[in-house]
Amino acid sequence: MQNILITGANRGIGLALTKEYLSQGDCRVFASCRNPAGAAELNELAESHAGRLLVLQLDVNDEASIKRAVDAVSAEAGSLDALINNAGISGSDGARNMGQLIAAEVASVITTNAVAPLIVTQACRELLQKSDNPRVVMISSGLGSLARTGGNAYAYRMSKAAMNMAARALAFDGAMAGITTVTVAPGWVKTDMGGPNAVLQPEESASGLLTLIDGLSSGDNGNFFRFDGSQLPW
Repeated sequence: MQNILITGANRGIGLALTKEYLSQGDCRVFASCRNPAGAAELNELAESHAGRLLVLQLDVNDEASIKRAVDAVSAEAGSLDALINNAGISGSDGARNMGQLIAAEVASVITTNAVAPLIVTQACRELLQKSDNPRVVMISSGLGSLARTGGNAYAYRMSKAAMNMAARALAFDGAMAGITTVTVAPGWVKTDMGGPNAVLQPEESASGLLTLIDGLSSGDNGNFFRFDGSQLPW
């Protein structure tokens, strides 16, 4: 049985991924979010999948919270096969629009989207090293590609480019030897962040992501993928 930890699992892509993994029948999902008490759908899933879905409190910007969550995974499973760093924010107008930018708001988005997943990965490293096929998946965005043109969404674009660089560094760090680390763009998905005009349903993206993640091998280490398995330019 695979052990999967997903951050930001209370809604959107994280929730859809949780459902996809539960549908496979051969894994145990540790679904984390900042406020489990308010994650009604996630808690309902946990009741109907007792023993296969554990809901954890995890604030990716709080290192004490990260440690408690990782300790809970360790106590329950002893190892981790896949860490999916999905939690992220887009920020307010002060992080998006030229003429309205506020340094603290830009920095907050970069911290949540790029620094936090690096720290979560560090905390999970020893559990991942106990797996036969450990994978770290950074849920990024096509907007994080430097080949992409366009303005606006400054903090989000910057944060995802930084996340991509973190994943690239992790992939070739000797301290992460044996762990396959990739970055994945989930597509433009109809979530709170993606908005109603997006072209993909969360379930479509999650299905593609699961297929990609389950098929990862050491030869994929350090790559930037789209949810359908095609590669993206850095």
